[in-house]
Formats: sequence, C-alpha cells, structure tokens
Amino acid sequence: MDKACTDSHGFTIIEIAIFLFIAGAILSVAAMAWSVLAQGRQVAAAKNILAEVDSCLMDYAIMARKIPDSNYFSSYCSKIDPWGKNLRLVTNAGNNPINCGASTPGTLTVKIDPWTTVSEVAWVVISSGPNRSFDYTLSATTLDISTGDDIYVFESDTGIHEEICE
Repeated sequence: MDKACTDSHGFTIIEIAIFLFIAGAILSVAAMAWSVLAQGRQVAAAKNILAEVDSCLMDYAIMARKIPDSNYFSSYCSKIDPWGKNLRLVTNAGNNPINCGASTPGTLTVKIDPWTTVSEVAWVVISSGPNRSFDYTLSATTLDISTGDDIYVFESDTGIHEEICE
C-alpha cells in the first residue's frame, strides 16, 4: 500500500468537533460577560444622569425656595437615559413654597421595595432601566417603584430642609 495513504497528519472529525464545542462555549461565556458589563455601565451612567438632574432640581429649590414642578423639570433639567427614554419627574408638591420655620412635608409616599416605604417625599426622578419600560405605579399620593428595574433618585422633605434651611 502507498505510504501517503496510511500516514495521515490531519485532524479527525471528532477532534474538530471537540475544538468547535470548546471554542463555542468560551465565546458564549465571553458574550454573556460582555453583556453584563455593558448593562452595568449603562446602569452606572443612568445613576450619574439622575444625580445631575436631582442636583438641577435642588438648585431650583434653593434659589426659588419652592419644590420644582414638571414645567421647570421639562425646561431645564430633563435628560434622556442610556436606553433612549426621557426621565420622568413624579411630584405632587410641585411649586409648593418651602417654609424653613416649619416642616413643609412632601405629600408623596414612595414604596421602594416590599419592606421599605418612605414618607414625605418631595420628588422622584425615574429612569426606565434596562428593560426600557417604566414599571412604577402611581396612585394619588403613593408611588410604587418596588417592582421592575426602574432606576430612581428622590428627595425627602428632610433632605430639602437640611440643604436649604440649615
């Protein structure tokens, strides 16, 4: 028999299949890790944007001695989150004066998770989060952000008084 036909130096189908399986597994793990990192960067960016907007609203509260309303928010503070959605302001104390001689309670109650509720909130700024959908529910005086992946920042009556009155 010819020596060229019996001395094979190539890879067998099984070796190639094993290599492709291992390479695919490695690429799949890398793709998942990349996705998690990218989402983490977007969440961090959203938190930074929310902090900027909260600062803008607080600047107004300090200057005007009023709780900012949706008109001020839309005109001067509104931004777009990393998922392309406009941030939302939730307040039902908009344009109320801030009285440093007495408490000026915000009239909003915020349910952060099933066990935590914060009262006397002046405003909440909300980003849609990674699912690009606002998941909160709002009744007359209660905002429930305990479900979904919305990202938020809020200011309480106490925080406003500490910033403005002391």
